[in-house]
Amino acid sequence: MSAPEADSHDSVPLDGGEGEAQTDVSDASNGASSTPMSPAAVEPRVGRMFWRALAGLVLFHLAGVMYFAPPQVILAKQPVMTMDYALHVYQVVRARDAFKQASQLWGYDPLQLAGQPAGVVEDLTSKGTELWVIALNKLGVHPAIAFNLLLWVVHLSIPALGYAGARLFRLSRPQSLGVAWIWSWCWFFDSFMHWSWFIGMISWSGACALSVVLVGCLFRFLEEAKLRYFGWFTLVAATLAILHPFAVFAVAAPCLALYLRSAKALGVKGHGLLLLAVALAGSTALIWIFPTLRFKHYVGDVDTFFNTTASYFLYDSFDLMKDGRNTGGPVRTLLRTVCFAAAAVWFWKNRKAGDRRWLPLASFMLAGFAFTYFAGYLWLARQTQPYRQIGPVILMAAIPAVLIFSELLGAPERARWTPKVKLLIGLGLVLIVPRVYRTMAYYVVHLLPEQVIRSDRDVRGSPLVSLNEPRPVWLGHAPAAPQQQAVRDWLIKHHQGRGRVAINEWVLGEYIAASTEIPVLGGIRERNVPHVDAHPYRQLDDGKLKPSDLPAFFERYAVGYVIESGFRSPIEDQTKLIEPVEIVEGYRIYRVRAEPSYFQRGSGRVTAQRLNLIRVENTQAAAQGDVVLRFHYMESLGCRPDCQVEREEVAGDRVGFIRVKAPPASFEIFNVY
Repeated sequence: MSAPEADSHDSVPLDGGEGEAQTDVSDASNGASSTPMSPAAVEPRVGRMFWRALAGLVLFHLAGVMYFAPPQVILAKQPVMTMDYALHVYQVVRARDAFKQASQLWGYDPLQLAGQPAGVVEDLTSKGTELWVIALNKLGVHPAIAFNLLLWVVHLSIPALGYAGARLFRLSRPQSLGVAWIWSWCWFFDSFMHWSWFIGMISWSGACALSVVLVGCLFRFLEEAKLRYFGWFTLVAATLAILHPFAVFAVAAPCLALYLRSAKALGVKGHGLLLLAVALAGSTALIWIFPTLRFKHYVGDVDTFFNTTASYFLYDSFDLMKDGRNTGGPVRTLLRTVCFAAAAVWFWKNRKAGDRRWLPLASFMLAGFAFTYFAGYLWLARQTQPYRQIGPVILMAAIPAVLIFSELLGAPERARWTPKVKLLIGLGLVLIVPRVYRTMAYYVVHLLPEQVIRSDRDVRGSPLVSLNEPRPVWLGHAPAAPQQQAVRDWLIKHHQGRGRVAINEWVLGEYIAASTEIPVLGGIRERNVPHVDAHPYRQLDDGKLKPSDLPAFFERYAVGYVIESGFRSPIEDQTKLIEPVEIVEGYRIYRVRAEPSYFQRGSGRVTAQRLNLIRVENTQAAAQGDVVLRFHYMESLGCRPDCQVEREEVAGDRVGFIRVKAPPASFEIFNVY
């Protein structure tokens, strides 16, 4: 690492004086530091062991990425559709269509939930993904491949970001490589980190890593006043803000602590530069803030997932799962727990040592712990899904942990090991190695032995603990399942514009909405907009929809088909309401006996519905001189030619439907930006 003096051309006199005055401040702070590697030190060359460990890390991480995100999936012209990815694909498709139409990322979607605002509320954390796909598509990359490539970019960057983060906190090259190894291991085998990128939180997974790098950049800028660190801080801050705005809760405390420590020495120029960086990062909110404010009355609670409380720290530490919605599953926390313990030792040992890294590392981890396990008691904090903040804490913990490990495992310390100490270490390895292997085997399922099947009981068992735990499954990226694709093909062939399709499997619902122009009542049930009044399975879950009310519900929302899977729902018992049509790859398809109509009042024919457009022909007004369409109203909707959209109050629906007075014989409902 080069000394600061060698880079004096890019130093900034933050105190408002000459560059020499700032050098004095930096020297004073570095002299007080107990870091093993000061910025002015000439770092020794690394040996062969370092390069072997680096090669091993590259091979290990690349093998993991290829196992969980294989090229035949990433480079296929089908987006990953596992779990939440189905929702994000839907969001990207709608944003891409809106961008083509009006250079916007939001619109009115008549094809989901009888009309809902797409890109206004639910995809706040997907804007970076949407822009990524739009940009690559402009360069000629297929949109599905562009979406999948983001997964690869995040996966492959983790060791490099871990190494960079450690170097920013002045760890040596071997120590930084150790941090990169821990990050790689946690990425694949810590339950939260793996669950995050598997379930669909790829943006948050990347944000966890960038949060550490951001604080490291600020630390070095305030310590050494080098413009390159300010540049990196600004770039990472802007990237982080657009990638996932919730990262602010991870970095706010350490950034504020660093700023307050250096505030007196910053001067006008220093304060101005930091204000500029914050303004540039905050300006990314311009992408989403105005539509969100315009339709803020549609924003509801979104506190269903990741709401942990204090007791979950104990459960996490012992690999126990209380509620999969709050932590994901399974719970496997071996390395994170070791790192947390080692980090605690480092913080205690160095609490009075004057190590300049102590403040940012401690404030980062303590604030993250507090938010993870205590914010769930507060309604407002629950809207951010507090448990997600454990991700940045896990990655940051690797840095002080490696500092302790390097001290304990260094040559001078090993020379003092007595035979009894070596025996204790050996016995400890005997205890821990099986747990390490079992943790790996849960995810790399091919490491498990092939079970001997003698009865039905054996089929239900798991090689890990026989009948007491479900058999592990491969938790990697995949496109839509062949069964889901078969249902899509069936609908394209047989639907023929006959009303909306109610779908109980939410992933299938998002997949159909994203890949066809077939109107859907389904998708994720936890949408935080009142438009979920049109989601039959959400209403059944909430107890707001009784089986006796289903005929009126189906008429209200023009349901033409029902697709069921898994356990039978109350809808399937309504034999007078629906009739079975076909079973497609295990999915049970029913046809609603009554002919659906998109008109609550008046008559006509809906000939087209797609993002921002509903086309109506052969219109006949009702006796009241208007027509009421069974599509949700939205304030931004217009009508042409020579007509106007009004809101029609509807019993049982908080949003209301579209009313058009004195309608022309043919007209269009469109979104006005």
